[in-house]
Amino acid sequence: MLCVCYVCTVFPRIEAGSTNSSLPRIEAGAVVGDSLIEAGSQIVAGGAAVLLRIDLITGSLVHVLEKNMSKRKCYDVSFKLEAIDCADKTSKQAAARKFGVDAKRLRVWCSQREELVALKKNGKSKKKRLTGAGRKTLDPDMEEALFSWIIELRGRNLRVSRSMIRVKARELSAVVGFKASRGWLFRFMKRNGLSLRRKTTVCQKTPADCIPKIISFITHLRTLRICHQYELHNIFAMDETACWMDMPSDTTVTTTGARSVPVKTTGHEKDHFTVILTAKADGTKMKPFIVFKGKGTRLIKELQRISGVVVQFSANGWMNDHLTGVYLRSVIGTFSFNKRLLVWDAYRCHTSVAVRSECAKLRLHTAVVPGGCTGYIQAADVVWNAPFKSHLRKHYDTWLADPTCHEYTRGGNMKPPSRSLLCQWVRSCWEAIPNEMVKESFSSCAITIHTDGSEDDKIHCFKPGQPCEQGRYVLEEADATATDSDSDPFAADEDDEEVENNEACIESEDEDNGLEEDESSTSEEL
Repeated sequence: MLCVCYVCTVFPRIEAGSTNSSLPRIEAGAVVGDSLIEAGSQIVAGGAAVLLRIDLITGSLVHVLEKNMSKRKCYDVSFKLEAIDCADKTSKQAAARKFGVDAKRLRVWCSQREELVALKKNGKSKKKRLTGAGRKTLDPDMEEALFSWIIELRGRNLRVSRSMIRVKARELSAVVGFKASRGWLFRFMKRNGLSLRRKTTVCQKTPADCIPKIISFITHLRTLRICHQYELHNIFAMDETACWMDMPSDTTVTTTGARSVPVKTTGHEKDHFTVILTAKADGTKMKPFIVFKGKGTRLIKELQRISGVVVQFSANGWMNDHLTGVYLRSVIGTFSFNKRLLVWDAYRCHTSVAVRSECAKLRLHTAVVPGGCTGYIQAADVVWNAPFKSHLRKHYDTWLADPTCHEYTRGGNMKPPSRSLLCQWVRSCWEAIPNEMVKESFSSCAITIHTDGSEDDKIHCFKPGQPCEQGRYVLEEADATATDSDSDPFAADEDDEEVENNEACIESEDEDNGLEEDESSTSEEL
C-alpha cells in the first residue's frame, strides 16, 4: 500500500527522480530536515517541489518525482475567447505558447466556446468560472431555502444580519454537525451575490428593460439628427442636481487609534439648493441656473447681479414648470434661425404639456432620457456631476477651515455659507470642468457619435465590464430595423425614481431646519 506525502523543508540529498534503491529507509513519522513526514506536506529540493511515495507497510521511500511549484492561475472569459480566436487563426500549440497556458487547457476552452460567448453577451466577460464549475455545496437545498428567506425579508425592507443568517442556516440544515462557520458564511454570501451594505434612503434601480430603453433612446437620437442635421453648437444637454448648504465628507485625517472622530458643520446638512448645469456638444458651457429655497424678496436683486450665473427662487428649492420656462429662455435662449436639440431626463417638469409648448415656440426639439437610465446615458450624470461636486466640496472645506470667513448668529452658532458665496463657488466649479471633458461626454453618451454605427465603441455603458455591455450587440441589430419616425418614444414619460431622487430633500420644507430669507435664522447646536 502506497501513500503520497509532501514535506515542507529543504532536503538537498534527495534528488528529483530518485528511487528507494538510492535512498535510505524512512520510517513513518521520521523527521526529514526539520519537518515530520506526513500527508499534505512537501519537500523542496533546489527550489522544486518533490513528490514522495512511501510504502506504509515497509516505511521505505518508493519514488521521488519533481513537481511544478507555480501558483495556479484563473482566467476570465475575455482572456479565454482571445486565446480561442488566436488558436483559430494559427494553431492550438502556437496560441498556448503565446498566452502562456497549457495546450490541454486551451483544448478544453475550445470545447466550451458556445458557453463562453453566451457569458460575454450577457455582460459577464470578467467571470472566471462557468456555471456549475467548482466544488459543490454541502447542502444545496438548505442554501436555496436560506437565500429565499433572505430575499423575502429584504422584500419587506427588514434588516438581515450575518448572525441571523448563521442561526437560520443551522435550523434549515439536514447535515449533522453543520456549524455554519464564518468561513461558510463568507462563501455563501459570495456564491449568492450578497454583501453587507449601509442603509440608504432613495436609490435609483436599474429597470429590467434598461437596455431596450437605451437602444430606443439612441435610435431616436439618430433619427432626429439625420432628419434635422443639427450642428454641434445647437445640441444641448442639461441636468438638475441637488447641492447642500453644508457639504461635509464622511472621512477625515486624524490620529491613528482615535476612538471618536467628530466632523464639525454649521448644522445645515439638510438645507439644499438646486444647480442646473447645461452645455453644448461643441464643449461650450452655459451659465449655471441656481434655484434657492424661499421667496428671495430681499436677495434676488443682489444675487442676479452676480455675473456668470442665473439665480431664481422657489418655495421648495426645486424646479417647476414656471422655472423651466425661465430656464429655457435665459440659458438655452429665445432666438435661433436653426432648429436645436435639448437632451434631458424624464423629470415631470420636462415632459409637461406647458413645457413642451414652450419648447415648440423656441424651435427646440427634445430627447428624453428614459426613466432609470440616466446613470448610463445622460452626459451630466455620467461625466459632469461628480467632478463638479468634488470641486464644490473643496471650496466648502477651505471655507470651513478659515475662521476669518465665518459669520455667527446672536446665539453664537456658525451660519452656513451665504447665498452669494455659494453662487461664486458654483460658477468657479463649473469653470473648472475642462471643455474637452464636456465635449467627450456627448460622445460617450451616444449624443454626437456617427449615426452609421461606426463609433458605437465610444458609448460608455456598452464598453466591456460595464453593466450594459451586451447592449452593443442589441444596438447593431436595432440599426438594421430602425424606422424614420422622429417622434420621441419617451416624450410623455415620467421617471418616478428621478422625482424621488430630486425631491427627497424637500419633504419638510417649512420645518425648523429651513433657512429664513434674510439668512439670520439660528443654526442647530454644533
